[in-house]
Amino acid sequence: MGKGIGMVLVIFAHDHIPKHLKAFIYTFHMPLFFYLSGYLFSPTKYQRFSKFFTSKFKSLIVPYFSFSIIVYVWFLFRYKIGDVDYSGSLFKPLLGTIIGERNTDWTVHIGALWFLTCLFTTELLFYFIKTRLKTNLFVIIALIISSLMGYVCSKFLEEPLPWNIDAALIAVLFFGAGYMYKESTEKVSYFLNMKVFLIFCFINILTGYLNYQLSGERVDMYESQYGNYVLFVVAAFSGIMAFLIAVQKIIRTNTVFQYIGRNSLIYLALHQSIVFSILDMVFKKFLDNESVVIKISLGIIYTIISIITIAPVASFIKNDFPYILGKGTRGQAPRPKV
Repeated sequence: MGKGIGMVLVIFAHDHIPKHLKAFIYTFHMPLFFYLSGYLFSPTKYQRFSKFFTSKFKSLIVPYFSFSIIVYVWFLFRYKIGDVDYSGSLFKPLLGTIIGERNTDWTVHIGALWFLTCLFTTELLFYFIKTRLKTNLFVIIALIISSLMGYVCSKFLEEPLPWNIDAALIAVLFFGAGYMYKESTEKVSYFLNMKVFLIFCFINILTGYLNYQLSGERVDMYESQYGNYVLFVVAAFSGIMAFLIAVQKIIRTNTVFQYIGRNSLIYLALHQSIVFSILDMVFKKFLDNESVVIKISLGIIYTIISIITIAPVASFIKNDFPYILGKGTRGQAPRPKV
């Protein structure tokens, strides 16, 4: 449920919505995905690092390369018809898929797929932190130090590091928090109610607004934009906690969100690079309109169409081409993953 609703937020925020609404969603939506991934993380089922590495490579990097090839072919088609503003070598994005530097000409075609390499690097980093440090206190200290290192990198690096190592240094803080929340879910859940929900919403809006005003830009992990470190972290965690309470107390069970959550990887891969590019052609004359109503309407339309059109594609891939997702062979029922 959480992954499904989170993916809907990702799709909606990637559209041409008003900048202040986008800035609000960006305060927590990517940290949320790392947090949920950490909640689902279980290092104890891997006896050796080699098994852990192989498992994560299959579930994250195989889909990354598979979908990168698909969206690269689509990128070539768009370039051919003049729909892409790109003047570099067409071979560069193909090589760039291996290099994995987000927000550069190397990965101009992959869109949201940067998250997969970043999550892979994040999981490796947390695995070493968790297996090498014996107490939660040391783990927390290591997570904070790592996030500070990532924040410093964002200030001084002109370009992201390969495989988004710089973003992973920050993301591991939220990943680790999700994992540690799982260990104390029952104790923490007792305090999660609607009053606390409103408090977290207020904190998120206040710190997110202050960070936006002080830095002059929205938080964006893809762009290596975090503003003030403390405000960024507080806004992210308060947004995450408000989100979790909303899922548990307000929205609860919904089959649509559950389906999107089970297929979140496919939605992540296809919505921005392919579906949005087609919709941009259809709604081209509306994209420069500054009307808030039109922008929000387009965001809702893009989101609904993406949800509907990708749904059968997701079923087709899982049933007939599961190896794209790093799963078994055709006819096997693949296990849901991220």
